[in-house]
Amino acid sequence: MRMMLPLLLVVALGGCATGAKQNPATDARAVDIKAKLSLSGCAPDMADQVLDLRNPALEQEAAFRCLQDGQLTTVERLLTDYRDRHDNPPNPDYSEYLLALTDFVRFELAEGDAASQLKAGRKSHDQLVAFVRKYPESAYRNEVAPRLETLHEGMARAEYRLAMTDIEKGRREMGASRLRYVVREYPRSAAAVDARRWLEQRLAP
Repeated sequence: MRMMLPLLLVVALGGCATGAKQNPATDARAVDIKAKLSLSGCAPDMADQVLDLRNPALEQEAAFRCLQDGQLTTVERLLTDYRDRHDNPPNPDYSEYLLALTDFVRFELAEGDAASQLKAGRKSHDQLVAFVRKYPESAYRNEVAPRLETLHEGMARAEYRLAMTDIEKGRREMGASRLRYVVREYPRSAAAVDARRWLEQRLAP
């Protein structure tokens, strides 16, 4: 499944340098990989081919396309230890931002499975907050706030759905306790409005 991301993510790629001279054979392999990415998208077995070239810009370009295509483990394969594998590589914040987005995409793909969405949402929240703290001057920092808001709303709604499931299955007090949690921890969310309304209507003295 292809996940379309903001155009801002593309901007850094144009300015990336490889940081090392490439020989003609390596250049030809890089061109071939780029053509495959353009025509066929991300393939899981492409990661080893890309990493073998030790071309930081190509790794980021491939990871971006793989993120669009929902090949999240391949993104992680391409960019984990990016800074350790290269000597002063370009745009390390871009690599870490793409990595932080993998669990955000997992969060979005888990819609309909409240428990899985909460798990991915918590991990994505921690990664995005860590990214902002590590790279406060990054251009991608501006992309974090709306994503955190999306996580806030989505996780609140997932908690609300779990509460309703508890109530429907006769676990009324457990469900009510989870609704109180939604109101307390996600006060600005639409789910908190619904939770508060349920508590006021059903548990009013």
